[in-house]
Amino acid sequence: MAEQSGVSLSKWVIETVEEAIRPSEELDWKPREDLEEEIEGLKNEVAGLRGGLRQQKIIREKLERELRRYRAEPFLVPKFEGIRRYDKELIELLRSSQSLNGKPKALTDTEILQYLGIDPTEEEAIKAVSAQLANLEAYGIMKSTPKGWRWVE
Repeated sequence: MAEQSGVSLSKWVIETVEEAIRPSEELDWKPREDLEEEIEGLKNEVAGLRGGLRQQKIIREKLERELRRYRAEPFLVPKFEGIRRYDKELIELLRSSQSLNGKPKALTDTEILQYLGIDPTEEEAIKAVSAQLANLEAYGIMKSTPKGWRWVE
């Protein structure tokens, strides 16, 4: 019987004795075989969920890239007519970045792109962020420093 269960004789004897002397009111106790089956089922479920999560992540990233491209369009067209909407995340990042002394902290282009989740290969999104920063500087809201972009107090 130990061979059929796939365990050593000593483990089989221990499990059999424990099963025999265990009080019947312990309802949450399950035999080893049932637990192994449950674990295997849970492993399969986790693998399936990971695959689904991976797919959702890919879809989300694709939609985010598409949304960035759509929002970047007004900043990429040279003679755009209409209202340009600035990226709220960009504005909030720049406004909220502070150094230890409480003054506005300069952020490099790399830091800004990382925070916004823009991949270095997304040229249009990078150009749009650069155009937004340049426009904000022209309005006197931002200042370009050797250390990066800084919100003007």
